[in-house]
Amino acid sequence: MTKGRKRKSGSIAEQILDPATLGKIALWLEDAGVDSIEIETEGGRLVRIVAGAGISSDGAGDADVSVSRNSAKPAKAPIAGHFLPVHPARDAAEATIGTAVFPEQIIGFLRVGPLIMPIDTEEAGTLDGCVVEPGSLVGYGDTVFLIEPAQ
Repeated sequence: MTKGRKRKSGSIAEQILDPATLGKIALWLEDAGVDSIEIETEGGRLVRIVAGAGISSDGAGDADVSVSRNSAKPAKAPIAGHFLPVHPARDAAEATIGTAVFPEQIIGFLRVGPLIMPIDTEEAGTLDGCVVEPGSLVGYGDTVFLIEPAQ
C-alpha cells in the first residue's frame, strides 16, 4: 500500500485564497504567458486570478490610463471580488479622487461573498483616479486605483 501526499491543514479553498499562494499562481501564469484563470472549488466558490499589471477582469487592459499618467502608481486588488468604493456600513468613501493618501490607508473595498476586504495604499501620494466601476468584478492583482506619488 502506498502512502498519499499529506495535505496542509485547511481546505483547498483556504489554501488557494491565501495571498502568498495567489501571488505565486499569478507569477506562474505570467511566466507561462497566461492572462488569467478561474478556479471553482468544491463549495462553488469562484476565484479569478489575473497575471500581470494592466489586465482588468473583463479582459480590457487599462493601458490608456497608464500611458496618460506615467508617474501614477497602481493600487491593486489584494484578492478577487466585486469592487465597492464605499463600505456598505458607511455613508462616505474612505478617500476621494484628488485627496492626499498615506501608506496603508484604506481607499476602497472588495466584496467576496459575505466578506468585505480593504484595498489600501502602499505609499503616500494623491489619489489620482479609479479605473474600475463600482460593483465590477476584479481579479487578484488588478489595478483598481492610481496614486500619484508624493514629491
